[in-house]
Amino acid sequence: MAEAKHQGKDVENIKNGIQVGTNNDQDLMAAGNAIERSHKNISEIANFMLSESHFPYILFLEGSNFLTETISITRPDGRVVNLEYNSGMLNRLDRLTAANYGMPIDTNLCVNKFIKHKNKTIMLQAASIYSQGRGERWDTKKMYEIMLEISTTSLKVLGSDLFTQITSNK
Repeated sequence: MAEAKHQGKDVENIKNGIQVGTNNDQDLMAAGNAIERSHKNISEIANFMLSESHFPYILFLEGSNFLTETISITRPDGRVVNLEYNSGMLNRLDRLTAANYGMPIDTNLCVNKFIKHKNKTIMLQAASIYSQGRGERWDTKKMYEIMLEISTTSLKVLGSDLFTQITSNK
């Protein structure tokens, strides 16, 4: 399962000399909340897959609202605008890393994590979140490679679960 989200056109707007805001006098548009739906989707799919040992949910993020590093963009007039990755006005990545328990992004997290606490075992299902950290568009070949890797991991988990089930029934 994969979902792709684009949010934030600041890089394109700056490169094209477009200013935004009510009076068209700002370099940056305050980040929107369209991404909140992804958090909901992750939770719904996780609930559906509670009996599984894997969670093959991939989220591809692109746009200036998902920066993982500070970048500088030059406007047509030569002025340089810095987009700070940790700006609360711009970045929405934290809205989604909450859905994967703060685990790293750009990482295959398909295999569920099991945490022991006292006499309990807690299963964590984390989405594999990938971001174009500099605000660029995703290359479809790179997306395909990531989806193939997670699919392979998912099949290995299913195979292992099946093997365990067969051998325990003997």
